[in-house]
Amino acid sequence: MVQRLKTVLIDYDGTLHDSDTVFASKLDGLFGLNGRDLYRIYLVDVHRNIVHEQYPERHDDWDLHWRLLLQHLGRPYNREEAELLNTRFGEAAEAAYTNPRFFPDAFPFLNRLLEANYEIVLSTGQGSLKKAENLRRAGGKDYFKQILGEEILGRLKNDPAYYREALRRLGSSAEETVSIGDTILTDIYPAKVVGIKTIWVNRRREKPPTDHERTPDYEAPNLISALDYLPTT
Repeated sequence: MVQRLKTVLIDYDGTLHDSDTVFASKLDGLFGLNGRDLYRIYLVDVHRNIVHEQYPERHDDWDLHWRLLLQHLGRPYNREEAELLNTRFGEAAEAAYTNPRFFPDAFPFLNRLLEANYEIVLSTGQGSLKKAENLRRAGGKDYFKQILGEEILGRLKNDPAYYREALRRLGSSAEETVSIGDTILTDIYPAKVVGIKTIWVNRRREKPPTDHERTPDYEAPNLISALDYLPTT
């Protein structure tokens, strides 16, 4: 069990927000594939395993993503298909932004943390204020002591400087802070670099990292299981 914690940095997409379902609905049938399967190929096989590892500086280069995705599917690069991917993913991103779907364990988890007097901080990429508002509307209360995102901190979330700046603004030490999220590159590795404890919410049952510096302190299949590593009494 994690000890002496007061501050919880919680990720949004894939952790609280069921972005997989939103994206799958927009991608279903594309290239004859189930939408959930296609989104997993994009997210895990292409975005995380290739772009994160080989081209981290091109994290938001969508043309690169479409080239790699089509290649992974065994299809030659085609401008029309790349534009179709761009359109479908754009529609999915807009739907996720305006009509979010939250995991069933999201609000029970947040409420348990509030009851235990944790300082909860939303820690996300872009659009952090809108994401926090989506959670407030859906849950009926303000959950967060602070809202942090890349546009607020002026750092990319895969950079340890993001977490150093977060600690400075929060007035928290690394030893009393935990980062919870579904992405090793942005929620786990850079937080570990600065000494923050980490809980990887591995909903997709991805293979854990093999190198020690990226290995989370704890791994949980969902947020309710993550509570096992957080004292709540």
